[in-house]
This record gives sequence, C-alpha cells and structure tokens, in this order.
Amino acid sequence: MSFFDELKRRNVFRVAIAYVIVAWLTMQIVDVVLNNITAPDWVFQVLMLFLAIGLPFALIFAWAFELTPEGLKLEKDVDRSQSVTQKTGRRIDSLIIGVLVVAVGMLLADKFILSGSPESPKPLESMESVADDTPATMAEPDTAPSVAVLPFTNMSADESSGYFSDGLADTVLHMLAQVRELRVAARTSSFQFRDQTMDIAKIGEQLNVGAILEGSVQRSGDKIRVTAQLIDVSNGFHLWSANFDRNLDDVFAIQDEIANEVVKALKISLLGESDERLVNDQTDNIDAYTEYLLAIDDLNIVSSESLASAVNHLQKAIRLDPEYARAYSTLGRAYITMESYGLMRTVQAMAAARNVAARALDLSAESSEALAVLGRAELRDGNLETAGQLLSKAVENGPNDTVALQYFAGYLTRDVRPDEAIATYREVLRLDPLSENAHLGLVIALSLQQKYSEAGETIARLKSIDPNSSNASFFEGQHDGIQGNLAAAVEKISDSISLDPDDPEGPFMTGYYYLTLDMPDEARQWFNRAVEVDAEHPVSRSAPLFFNYYLQQNEDENYRLARELLDDRIENRRGARIISLTVLTEYAAKTGRHDAALETLDNLYPHLFDDPPHDLDEDFTATYFTGLALINSGNIERGTLLMQSFLDLRDRYDKAYAVSLLSIAGHLLLGNTDAALDKLEGFAESKYFGIRNSLLLERSPVFDPIREEPAFIALLDEYRENAAEQRNILQAMNEDAS
Repeated sequence: MSFFDELKRRNVFRVAIAYVIVAWLTMQIVDVVLNNITAPDWVFQVLMLFLAIGLPFALIFAWAFELTPEGLKLEKDVDRSQSVTQKTGRRIDSLIIGVLVVAVGMLLADKFILSGSPESPKPLESMESVADDTPATMAEPDTAPSVAVLPFTNMSADESSGYFSDGLADTVLHMLAQVRELRVAARTSSFQFRDQTMDIAKIGEQLNVGAILEGSVQRSGDKIRVTAQLIDVSNGFHLWSANFDRNLDDVFAIQDEIANEVVKALKISLLGESDERLVNDQTDNIDAYTEYLLAIDDLNIVSSESLASAVNHLQKAIRLDPEYARAYSTLGRAYITMESYGLMRTVQAMAAARNVAARALDLSAESSEALAVLGRAELRDGNLETAGQLLSKAVENGPNDTVALQYFAGYLTRDVRPDEAIATYREVLRLDPLSENAHLGLVIALSLQQKYSEAGETIARLKSIDPNSSNASFFEGQHDGIQGNLAAAVEKISDSISLDPDDPEGPFMTGYYYLTLDMPDEARQWFNRAVEVDAEHPVSRSAPLFFNYYLQQNEDENYRLARELLDDRIENRRGARIISLTVLTEYAAKTGRHDAALETLDNLYPHLFDDPPHDLDEDFTATYFTGLALINSGNIERGTLLMQSFLDLRDRYDKAYAVSLLSIAGHLLLGNTDAALDKLEGFAESKYFGIRNSLLLERSPVFDPIREEPAFIALLDEYRENAAEQRNILQAMNEDAS
C-alpha cells in the first residue's frame, strides 16, 4: 500500500478537512462575539495562532492513533483485521457535511437577511425632521441608507498618531459623502463621539443614521494596521469588517480602499450601478494633511483664536502642497466664517475667499465646498442671481456637504423663499444634528417669520446638546429681546458673557437692552465694558452713537464720529452702520450740511451716484439712506428714484418677514401717508421689540408726519409700558440674586 493510500485509510485527509472547516466556523463566530464586546485585536490574533498551530498536531494525532470500540489506541497496536477506520471515516464525513451546512446557513443569513436581499434591500433605519410646520425636535423614519463615520481610535503608542487616525476617518467620510443616494452624517456631529463609550444604538439615534463605521489604527514605525467595521445600529450586527496591513506610504491608497469597500457593503450598487471609484481630492503629502486636520479641528471650535489658527494651518498646508484643492476651499470657508463673526472686514474677507476658492476649482472643478464659498461671496456682495447658480451647483455636487447646504439656505432666505430656507436648514440638521451653526441658522430663519415658539425649541435643543455654548445663550437672549422679554434677555446675554468674556458683543447687547429698558446709567457701564474688551470692534466704536442718540446729546461729536466710522467702512455688526447712517443723514437735514453727508455716501456707494444709478438691490440700506439724503438735499428726482426702488425691493421682504421701519419711513418721505400707516399696522402685528425701533419711533423726525396718529401713539405706548414692566421684573430678579 502506498503512503498516499495509507493516509486515506487512516483518515488523515478527512481530519484535515474537518479541522479546517471547524476552525473557519469557529473564527467567524468568535469574530462576531469579540467585535460586539469590543475586545482588542490581539485576542482574535492569538486564537488564529493557536488554531494554525493545532493543525499539524491534529494530523499527527490522526496518523498515530485510532479510535476503537475499546477507546483510543496507537495505530501500531491495532489489529488491521479489527480496524474500524472506515466507519470512523464515515462519521467524520457526516461531521464535515453538518459543519458545512451550518457555515452555508451563516453565509446566506449574512447576505440575504442581515444585509438585505438584492430583490428587496433592507434599508438602514434613520430619523428625519418632518415638515416645516413641525418643530425640529420631531422626527419620522427615513428609508434612505445612512451612515456616520466615527473618529478612528488611535491605538498607537505615539499620541501624535491621533491626527493620522482622524485623517483616515475624515477622508473616508468625505469620499462617502459624494454618493448621492447615501446620507452621511457630518463630521461636526460624528466626531463629537471621539473615544465614546456610549452604546452604538444610542449614537445612531443621536446622529439619525442606520449604520456606524468605526475603526482603529495601530502604527509602529512605517507600518500601520487599520481595522474598520460597519455596524447596523438597529441590531448591532456587523454588516462588514476588514483589516488593512500596509506601509505608511500607502496611507492614501488605504483611505480610498476602505471607502470603496464601505460603499459596496452599503449596497450602493443597487441604488445606482457604477464601476467608478470615488474621487479623493486630498493630498499625498502627510505633513500638509496633518496641517489640514489641525485646521478642521480649529474651525469646529469657532473663536477668534481658533479661527486665526485655522487660517494659519491651512496656509501652511498650501505651502507644503500647492496642489491641495481641499485646503484652498476650506481656507475660503475660514475667511467667510471670520467675516461672519466680525473678525475680518467684509471686502477683505470676500476677496480672499474668492481667490482661494477659484484656485480650488482650478484643481478640482467639481468641488462643492469651493463652489459654495464663491456663492457665499457673491451673495454677500448682493449678486443674488450668480449666488443662486453657484450654490445650486454646490448642493448638486455635494448632496451631503453641510457647508454648501447652509450657504444655500442663506441664499434662499435672501431670495425671499423662507419655507425652502427652513426646510434646507432642517436638512442640514438631519445630516449634522449636533451642529451649532445649523441650529442658529434655523433659529434666524424661524424668527424672521415670527415662528418664535419653534425658534425657542431649537435654541433649547442646542443648549441640551452643549450647555456651555456662549452662542446658544447669546441667541437665547436675543430671542427673548425681540419678543419684548427684556429682563430675560439681559440675564441670558449675561450668561453668554460669562462663557465668552473676550467677545465685546455680549456687553454691547446688554447695554443695548438697558437702553431699551430706559436705564441709561446701566447701559453706559456695559458699553464701556465692551470698549474695554475690544475698543476697535464695530460694536464698541458705535456704542457712543447709540448712547448719544438715545439722550439726544453731543450732536456735533456724534456727527463727526458717524462720518469717521462710515469713511472706515464700518461693518454693520448689531446695527453699527445703520446708526451711523441715521446720525449722518438726520444731522445733515437738521443743519443743512448736505454736501459733507453726500460726499460720505458717494465714497461708500458710488454706483448710486452714477447716471443712471445701478445695482440698487445690492444693499437695501444703502439705497434707502442715499435716497433719504438726496431728498433732504433737494435732489428730489434722484432721491425719489432710489427711494421707490428701495420700497419696490423691500415689499417682498415685508410680506414674507416682519415689516421694516425703514419701509414705513420710505413711504412717508414720498408723501404716501396711507401706505405708511398700512406698513405700521403690519409692523405692530409682528411684536418685534428692540432699541432701534424705540429710538427711531421716539426721536427720528422722519416719523413726524404720523406722530399724532392713534396707531402710532398706541405703538409707542406699548413700547413704554413694556419697558416699565420689564424694569420691575429685572429689579425683582436682581433682588432675588442678592
């Protein structure tokens, strides 16, 4: 008998097959168990090692021993005529068949039950905010596949490798977000679960997704091991998992590979078959990539220091890799954010944002972020049509790009499409449910339509997410203030000051509300505090104008200061430019010094002094005040043209949002008293309270033609009565506190 025949007779081949199948099945079961209890990778690796070592021992055992009716004996001690190896072989065959049946059953269950059959894919569960008239905290099921990418755990000894771990997750997230049929939670929200110990189901619930991608990175020298796993949050089962062992110089290939594997695991091919791989517009320069990741972390903090740091890191990334498209587009976003927080002048910020966004598009023509930055700059400059085209394209290219969606929502607000704007902000929150900016954007959109209850619920939700958000407290104060709850506004703004004492807008707004409460001494103290925090900030520089206009004092000095601020092109932070224009035009009308006022306006808005004037819809405020100054100076024809253009444009906004006091004033300047009273009625119905309203109604000569009208008198009485009531409430609050 040959050696091969002897191996068959002794069942060595059968034992080998049985061992391999049982070992494979064991590893599949153990892999699921270990992953669900988040056991370290080495446990599975040790098991694999023991199973591999056990195979030769099993084969030796099968060769040397035979199982007889009397028990286990050495093969050499068994009489060949009494051998039962043939019967034992049939038993081993039965074992092999049984184990194979179990294995096939597991594979079929994974493919057609847990992952969803090709004929009827099982959607991953998620939650979606419902229609416009329902508060943002309500939700309903969404059948679209959805996923969140958590920051990968850094398991390396070197803590600096954490940026590499974040970068891996960030790139995978960015690439997945390009898939239109897949809803991907934004980085702002998903990265808040760094080093999480929360149950996967609860994370999925908070992020409104049906699946979670998590992983870990082990780095040793130039070697890395990446473990990634996709988990169905509804049942905790693994939809997909894989390990990637690579050299560090292959990191970007790893990112691409993981992203594409996850897409396949989510059955994207069933939603739109395509063999094209996802586009990665990242860099292949590790140092540039690290600078980019540091910048992203800074951008998510949003403070004067963090924004400056973000710009610095992005500029370094571009110096390290001048072809890094995402660094350029994100730098443009940083400039726009700085402008929106009053940390960069509008003209400077928009020019810088345009430059870097254009460069990003040269490198990556379909970049949704770059298109969004350009669209936002056009919108800020009043180019509504161009802004709409760019932002629509940005949203089309980046269906999961929350920056593009937020900028687009701002455009919809400006284009007087409030319902669509609110729906878009809610879509942003569906993708980025923990985002502060998205919550605040929704608050503004709701407040513009006087949906104060829903706006308040949105602020409350943001505060529950981040109780230490100074912006949430600041907006909560403003939310109370515009409804006339001035004592509460002072209290909430004080909370924001304690959370962010380096922001002068908190003290300024407190002084603003004290003026509304007719408490000038307290207002002066808070205005002075704003100056102490940052004397060059627009609100600090404009504070004396509010204070002196309220007291109707120091008119010559106020006029000089107003011209100075306008010549410096002061930003309209909290009404800084409007109060400057008000002081300038009213002083000119009172003293007859029209030439100096018109010179200032011509320097600011030369297009309004051209023949004919053009771009009248770029800045409503500019058109109104220039028309006012021209009418007062005797240039009735041009002044009337500008004022009528302002009213025609403003009318759409008055119908969709609260009526502007300037609309009332514009009709009065044209002699349309009945139209002005109609507007006044609409303004009174909005129940909008604020210092600019009471200041102008009480003191501005523009309203003299209707000052004796019953409706006007009633509105002023309402403001005065509310101020008196709120002073008593504030006094009681202060007494309780002491």
